Amino acid sequence: MTLSPISSSSHQHAGVQATAIGRFIAMLVAFAFFASLGAPFASAQDQDVEWAPPTSVYIDDSGQIIDQTFLSTWRTYPYLIGDPISKETKGTFRLKGVETKKRVVQYYQNVALVSTYDDARGDQWNVVAANLGQWALEQDAKALKKESLPKASDCDGMSDEDCLYFENTGYSVKLGFKAYWDANAGAQLLGSPLTQEFVARDGWTTQYFQKAVLRWNEDEGIVPRSLGEEYARAEDVSTRRQSQPDGVPTYDESLFYAPVVATTPTGPGPIQGGYKEIVVSISQQYMWAYEDGATVMESYVSTGTAETLAVTTPVGYWSILTKYDSQTMEGTISGEYYRVEDVPYVMYFDNLGNALHGTYWHNNFGTPMSHGCVNLPMDVAAWMYAWAPVGTLVTVIP
Repeated sequence: MTLSPISSSSHQHAGVQATAIGRFIAMLVAFAFFASLGAPFASAQDQDVEWAPPTSVYIDDSGQIIDQTFLSTWRTYPYLIGDPISKETKGTFRLKGVETKKRVVQYYQNVALVSTYDDARGDQWNVVAANLGQWALEQDAKALKKESLPKASDCDGMSDEDCLYFENTGYSVKLGFKAYWDANAGAQLLGSPLTQEFVARDGWTTQYFQKAVLRWNEDEGIVPRSLGEEYARAEDVSTRRQSQPDGVPTYDESLFYAPVVATTPTGPGPIQGGYKEIVVSISQQYMWAYEDGATVMESYVSTGTAETLAVTTPVGYWSILTKYDSQTMEGTISGEYYRVEDVPYVMYFDNLGNALHGTYWHNNFGTPMSHGCVNLPMDVAAWMYAWAPVGTLVTVIP
């Protein structure tokens, strides 16, 4: 490997090892496992920022509102439930095993969500899906006579992971539909099976449940049938779009996560005790420059990705050994050749080829990006180069 300085100075530090000089550039590499060592952040709660997730959201595709009654359930199982197609209404809704009373119901593409209010639980809502699968089975009774429906069966020696038998209906759910039932609050949103799965005349593997109908084919996987839309059409349920109220945001899942507030890292102060000292924190991806004990410059930086020892910024006590206004750097690391021209404001701080230097090829400071050296923003690097003479202490801490 060669290192070609382009500088007004012809001096090149004699102790730089040829196998390690290529630690400078990692333009496209940012390893996820080390990303947690990037810029420190704190949640909005930690910063006493007033924040709360919305209690209602507007679904622009369907022009409907989901409020706190059903919002949590919908966010947890959006693909099974589908988008809302009606507004919430209050009415009498019959649920098997539950006393008939006034309830809140909202229709979605694939199910109808119904809430029951129990004074004994305070303000906790019990959300279930209505028995639209039972309704669909009754509606489809004539067409199903043309299908080859298998007889009710138990699990017949299958494992509990692959099969679940329901004594109340005499049917079982197996394999892929069983996994889907488990993953999507089956008791709450699907209910007990009302048929065994069968291959329908349209080619879809189908199974009826109390609250939904599941369909599968090889191209699309498991897709819930749009029973909410079917029932709404049959019962003339209004699906007219609503206007978006003031103060109700358009749904985006990011609304439910506390905003991240950047916190400026606190420096440790000079460690080696020099008049001028540079301290680099790997865990915080941050750098401080101290002069006579006072901070005169600080900045986010990018240190080595630490994928291997060869691309790890070394922790320890160092000092600036040599400086170059500009260098073209090329070499091979782990079998990969690189060449980067005109790397600016280079200041070597050890004999292994690690340096602080300006970085024009990325702006991802606060995240490990380099092959071991300390990447600096261009303006910070220019200031540091003018401020720090050869001999300036450099301390790298974990």
